[in-house]
Amino acid sequence: MQNKKSKSLAMSTLGDIVRQARQAKGWSQRDLSARTHMPQAQISRIENADVDPQVSTLIELARALELELQLIPKSALTAVEATVRSTKARSDERAFQSLMAELMRAAEQALAMTPDREDIASLLSSLSDLQPLTTGLRARALMDDLKSVQTLLHGFLTCPPAERPSRTQLIRDAARRLKDLRNMLAHAPAGERPAYSLDDEE
Repeated sequence: MQNKKSKSLAMSTLGDIVRQARQAKGWSQRDLSARTHMPQAQISRIENADVDPQVSTLIELARALELELQLIPKSALTAVEATVRSTKARSDERAFQSLMAELMRAAEQALAMTPDREDIASLLSSLSDLQPLTTGLRARALMDDLKSVQTLLHGFLTCPPAERPSRTQLIRDAARRLKDLRNMLAHAPAGERPAYSLDDEE
């Protein structure tokens, strides 16, 4: 069981490293595919921890991304895994806070465009209240929910003005769900705030 958990952690961490290194170079998965001669679908599976890649695959990815592979003594594995978990948690927290900042900017922009929209004002308020409650959370579990809100806001910001009234219900639903999440986190005991998903309510 422990070996299975360690393998799952290693695959997830590897996927994050590959994704972050690729994005740092400004490459798409298609770009990395062209440089490694690997199918794009395989790169996607590696980044999503859906496959355990062979050593030859790792070497080719490391070469393209200018990363270095290292072997470590088995006796040091526990310490290395602890370091990996800590690094991964910090990486998740940074990604979460970056997404929250992007959401705040998008909500503020949407409100500036339509200052009379109470639903957008409510969404912005929920985001402001949610941010200080996220310290120490397993942020990864909240990312999908917040990314869906980000997609919705982007759609609202980029749609023609005449279409904005049709987005009203979606904005209101997002604001309501963010408020529900904020309330759950606010009332959870300190240190016991779980990685909620907004979909758990439905």
